Amino acid sequence: MDMEVDEEVVLHPVQTEKAFTPTPDYSDYKESFASTGTPLVIDNGSWQCRAGWATEDRPRLVFDNQMAKFRDRKANTSNQYIGNDVYADVLARSNARSAFDGPVMCNPEIMEAVLDYIFIKLGIDADRIAHPLVMTEPVCVPHYNRNLMSELLFESYQVPSVTYGIDSLFSLYANGPEQSKDGIVMSAGHHYTHMIPVSQGKVHLEHAKRISYGGDPASEYMLKLMQMKYPTFPMKMTTTQSESLLINHCYVAKDYLGELVSYEDPEVFKTKDRVIQFPFTAPVIEEKSEEEQARLAAKRKEQGRRLQEQAAKARLEKLIQREQELEQYNGLKNSKATLKKAEWTEQLKSMGFKEEADLDAAIKTTDAAIRRARNKELGIEEEEKEPPTFPLVDIPDEELSELDRKEKKKQRLLKASHDARMRAKAAKAEETAYQEALARQDAERREKEPQKWLEEIHAKRKDLVDKIKAKKQLREQLSDRRSHASQLRMKSIAALASDAPPPKRRRKGQDEDTFGQDDEDWMVYREISREDDSEDEEEANQLNEYEQQLLKYDPEFLHEHTMNAYTPKNSFLHYYTNGLGPYDPAVGLSLDQTYQLHLNVERIRVPEVLFQPGIIGLDQTGLIETMQDILKRFDKQARDRMVQNILVTGGMAQVPGLIDRLDQSVRAILPFSPDQKNYSVRKAQNCLLDGWRGAAMVARDGERMGKISVTRQEYEEYGGAYIKEHGLGNAHP
Repeated sequence: MDMEVDEEVVLHPVQTEKAFTPTPDYSDYKESFASTGTPLVIDNGSWQCRAGWATEDRPRLVFDNQMAKFRDRKANTSNQYIGNDVYADVLARSNARSAFDGPVMCNPEIMEAVLDYIFIKLGIDADRIAHPLVMTEPVCVPHYNRNLMSELLFESYQVPSVTYGIDSLFSLYANGPEQSKDGIVMSAGHHYTHMIPVSQGKVHLEHAKRISYGGDPASEYMLKLMQMKYPTFPMKMTTTQSESLLINHCYVAKDYLGELVSYEDPEVFKTKDRVIQFPFTAPVIEEKSEEEQARLAAKRKEQGRRLQEQAAKARLEKLIQREQELEQYNGLKNSKATLKKAEWTEQLKSMGFKEEADLDAAIKTTDAAIRRARNKELGIEEEEKEPPTFPLVDIPDEELSELDRKEKKKQRLLKASHDARMRAKAAKAEETAYQEALARQDAERREKEPQKWLEEIHAKRKDLVDKIKAKKQLREQLSDRRSHASQLRMKSIAALASDAPPPKRRRKGQDEDTFGQDDEDWMVYREISREDDSEDEEEANQLNEYEQQLLKYDPEFLHEHTMNAYTPKNSFLHYYTNGLGPYDPAVGLSLDQTYQLHLNVERIRVPEVLFQPGIIGLDQTGLIETMQDILKRFDKQARDRMVQNILVTGGMAQVPGLIDRLDQSVRAILPFSPDQKNYSVRKAQNCLLDGWRGAAMVARDGERMGKISVTRQEYEEYGGAYIKEHGLGNAHP
């Protein structure tokens, strides 16, 4: 079910796996076909197999041409699934195999199981198949592989006769038997795209061409593009899902390059972007009732109160500890008068003090800490500190004792530090006043000449932006060893680091400079390349100031014009990956965005390979160049007849826009005709079923079947690779 988002973007849920569709069981064989000898038609494609009776308009069976055979160890049973039944079981899907290698049948065992499936579903329960068989085969199938198929049909099923034909030529016959004598058939199949010329009823396979691109390579290419675009996607995307994207969302652009350029327009991008939503399980968020929320709030409040009590208790314990320490310090200080000097000095050192001055400093510090703690508890604000005094600095050393001289040194250092702070404070105040004066002057100029002021700010900003970009570019070049700027700087460093002076002229045979060949040289180079970022920070602040002024006073300067406005979140790469809407899955409310694919450029890029195989590295020409090469091999009369009937068939022919692109491109390679359109490009009536329908039309022509069928006697005489040539099949060498 589609869901609308932002009125324009439509979410398309991805097809996780192909659904199991049971094939109907037909039971009218004995009543309708058992004794009639009605030909049986099988379109044996590498993707789908279509089978039915020649007298009917549509095939009775259409299923994926695959088999799954495995042993279930838990149930101790051997299981085999054919066709669409494979999708009914998980183990069957993982063990699915095809009888084909590309478009060619290579595994007779799987093919035999598929044929058994066909005959059983059609109701044939006899020991042998008593019906003539018409079967499709790929272009220029190897004799060995045709021999395997013929041997399987004649030996295992004992069919009376077999007629082989190419599916695309059968499709040409189904879309007008009278037009099938001349034309060009373009079959965009599952593995390859073939282009076969037909002239005067003869198939010229020697001039047929193949492009190694079809439905399966296109699905693989789509899968790789999505994996490269979303390397951290939380789900594993399967080929079935990429095939679904190809079928449901891709189209052929009339002008590929022009279409790519149009994607840069946000309005066009909105109409082209497709959001593919993958399934996900949203986290269950438990909603708490008001009573529970109130209970949690009360619990948090109680926890906060306990923490405050613990902090107050810790402060009180620390205050008591300091008071005890201060009492001990004062006791030691007072005991100096009663104790001998040696005993008092020993007690002083036992408490961790070297001299009496350290004890006095500890008493002063502890007393100040106790006073601050008590004032904080009582809520009393501390008085401002008085400026420090240094009374001993101006007294000569001769008038001072040894202890006072030591104290004088300390006061001199403290005075120097205090004077430096005062000078810095005064300088800062002067700088602030100077900047305020400049700001007032700037404001006056802005009011008197606003336009000139804006032009000056724009010019300053432009110069600063150019400077920052140039530095960034140079820094990127210097980080690359092979860049010209990095090499020049390295040589300069080598010349400065060398003890010997460089030679004036380097001659042939002299030793060359090898600095930079060793990684240790580059380690030195990196150390030298490190620069201080203070200048960059100052430039960034200045740029921010200019942009803030322009945002405030220039109505034409918007936030999008600032240098920092260009971030990865508004780049084209971000749009192609995450769309134009808000994207922030980390918030928690947009978990579905984590499981979304945005399909935009890939919609035209995947089918464009048919016209430009070089996109995926194929050293081949595209459809138009291939057709032009085929037409060059015929005379003018034959070319004129063939271009009047260009038929496009196969699964890839269903991609929207393919016929329009071919019609437009074919006109470019044909001579100009002022009178009327001298060519015709058309799509098959049913690109998937017309191959079977054409084979059924041939099978209903009894006289023609007698001429082109290979009987059992001919098989035994000429071998399994033998075929009879006709205008709709391969040629016998």
